[in-house]
Amino acid sequence: MSDENQPENIDARLKGIESAIKGNMSLSSVPLLMEAIKSHPDHPQVNYLLALSYYKNRNLEKAMAYILRAVELKEEDDDYLTLLAKLLLENNRSAEAGEKAAAAFAINPENWEAALILAKMAFNQNSPSKALALVEQVLKHNPRSFDGQRLKTKIYIQQEEPLEKILQSIEDSEKFGYDDDIAYDKVYAYYIHNKFGECRNIYKDLLRTRPLANSTQKVGKLIESMQSRRQARKIPHNALFDLETVGTAPKKPKVTLEESLNELKQLIGLDGVKDAINRIVKLVEYDKKRAYMLSIENSEQPSYHFAFYGNPGTGKTTVARILGNIFYSLGILETGQLVEVDRSDLVGGYVGQTAQKTKAVIESAMGGVLFIDEAYSLVSGDSDSTDYGSEAIDILIKAMEDYRNDFIVILAGYDTGMKQLLKSNPGLSSRINMQIYFDDFSDLELLEIAKGQAKDNYYTLTEEAEKAFMIKINQEKVLPHFANARAVRNIMETAMRERAFRLSDQPITKEDLLIMEPLDFGINPDQLFGDDIDDLMAQLHHLVGLQDVKKQVSSILNYVRAEKRREELGHQMNDLSLHMVFTGNPGTGKTTIARLISQILKSIGILKRGHMVEVTRDDLVGQYVGQTGPKTLEKIKEAYGGVLFIDEAYSLFSSSESDFGYEAISTLIKEMEDNRDKLVVIMAGYPGEMEQMLSMNSGLRSRIAYTIDFPDYNSEELTEIFLEAAKKQGFSLTEEAKEKVNQLFRQYYDRRDSQFGNARTARSLFEQTKLEQSNRLAVNEDDDLFTILPEDIVAY
Repeated sequence: MSDENQPENIDARLKGIESAIKGNMSLSSVPLLMEAIKSHPDHPQVNYLLALSYYKNRNLEKAMAYILRAVELKEEDDDYLTLLAKLLLENNRSAEAGEKAAAAFAINPENWEAALILAKMAFNQNSPSKALALVEQVLKHNPRSFDGQRLKTKIYIQQEEPLEKILQSIEDSEKFGYDDDIAYDKVYAYYIHNKFGECRNIYKDLLRTRPLANSTQKVGKLIESMQSRRQARKIPHNALFDLETVGTAPKKPKVTLEESLNELKQLIGLDGVKDAINRIVKLVEYDKKRAYMLSIENSEQPSYHFAFYGNPGTGKTTVARILGNIFYSLGILETGQLVEVDRSDLVGGYVGQTAQKTKAVIESAMGGVLFIDEAYSLVSGDSDSTDYGSEAIDILIKAMEDYRNDFIVILAGYDTGMKQLLKSNPGLSSRINMQIYFDDFSDLELLEIAKGQAKDNYYTLTEEAEKAFMIKINQEKVLPHFANARAVRNIMETAMRERAFRLSDQPITKEDLLIMEPLDFGINPDQLFGDDIDDLMAQLHHLVGLQDVKKQVSSILNYVRAEKRREELGHQMNDLSLHMVFTGNPGTGKTTIARLISQILKSIGILKRGHMVEVTRDDLVGQYVGQTGPKTLEKIKEAYGGVLFIDEAYSLFSSSESDFGYEAISTLIKEMEDNRDKLVVIMAGYPGEMEQMLSMNSGLRSRIAYTIDFPDYNSEELTEIFLEAAKKQGFSLTEEAKEKVNQLFRQYYDRRDSQFGNARTARSLFEQTKLEQSNRLAVNEDDDLFTILPEDIVAY
């Protein structure tokens, strides 16, 4: 036995690895632990540390597998039980998590992490006294626990403790970290103690320093709720914070046209939107000048009702607010306020309620702008007579005509939904005389938005962090209905929280507090720019057999890499289509190769996510008319950014024209053409059947760029697959056993047919061999547990 395998040496190494993991080096610890588990598969601490590493890297599935093994090996370890409780909570199995945390706390009353889990659960179950007692235990053993300090604050707020006590608790929390709810908790503390002036001051400061933060929005909603309650008592708007203003009407701050247009100009991107609005302003000013110079008296001014088309986060609401200010400055609107609503604000649940709600909303928008988000949701997709959305539309149309000089309506939503809405209702369409399209932001514009948000929070992105952000945002961009600036905000706020968590327990410099790095975005800087491609290509070439397949795949990937390099030098990349057909019998490595291709294409920068979605006919084809198209499209969208692997793809075709598989193929062909930059489709199956499928549909064949044939493994390759499986599990074969394995595979290979299982046959034989060996060991207990003899290998 080597020194490394001595128990005291492995334990000493594990202590060092554990320190590294707890020092935020969990990613680099995984390779060391994977080596350790090969020689010590039943060592509980190795399994625990692997689980802890994967948990910190958010690979929860692997973390769960290893912690279950660790607990199985050592049931009474409180650290193991605590980590298991955390993972159970991640899976929404709170009852089991509570049991494990309670068991850990019983074993070790100083285990503050277990106490924290129990405290949070008690708080969520509305047991503040129990939660507070547990939190006191947490802080007794770890006074620097940020989560413990924050939970203590929330308990104080729930119990409405004295203001000074709550504020002191918040101050204590801020010594050890920061989260988005701290500002909200501070405002709420003042609110429950009727200190409305302080609420206002904090909110103003948040609007200045963190306008896009979730906490600012939450505080804003809290203040709106205060205003709603006060307005219900018919107290003027400003009286919420200043009793001296009672009796004065709310006034909109004066905004000049120049200021509004400058605010519009300062928005990132949106060139087409800016041009459209500037044209409207020029038109209004021209009409005014013409009327004055020609002494024309207009009894009616033109109406201005808009349709805004675009994905979420493209600035539609912001532009609507600025538009209200512009029209106020031009004298078209009396007040220019923005009233933002959606279907729930307009449509009621019973007869008569919709009319009340819609009329009340219209009344509140008089003199300003009524902005209806996702306006197409007012039209029901079916003939449900209980849906009152059409009633809201009818009332809205009448108001848009009767009061066209008194307010402006903006209908907003996705391009397709908005077009369908206006097409389905000519009365509504005829009253919309302005249509503005909001394009998605470009990569550079999204980066500018991110840098602006970082600056607002006193951060600067390093050059590497900018590239890490672009990786994250491009992963988001392939998803349906990409949320643009909202996606940027979510990514940045997550990154800022992650930086706070990472650095909270480390010595930090002033520079650390001012910069953001790739790790804050969950990106390993060593793998920022496809540095793992060599490892992936090595995995490809180390696969058993498949020499021609490897050569063809390598050629395809080399071509793609060359195209990508030319693009990086400023040359336009050719329009790549990488859809493929894999032909071959079962078990020839088609799925494995497809998964590697997806990962390699991500590493090159062609695919944004690099995952693979594996489907069969059952996943795509429905049971009745109208079900197949949406079902197929759902799976395709799930594969955006990666590979859609369709096994036994030929089963989508049938001799019957009424078979729903044709609908799946039609949907697939359209997506393969329209979104070839978002995914790669790989269809797999038997050679003859796949050729027949392609011959039946020229549209499908024309979209297949590459066909790769996977030959059957020969007997030597099958033997190698068997031996690798044995080695991976710690088994060894005698020479006689190896020869018997090879002899069996020669027999299997010589009599193979189209159903031959290839690698699956090798794995099945290995599993059968382990079973036979187990039967032998039951009789001869002194035999070596990991040696396979010829008599263990039996043909099946």
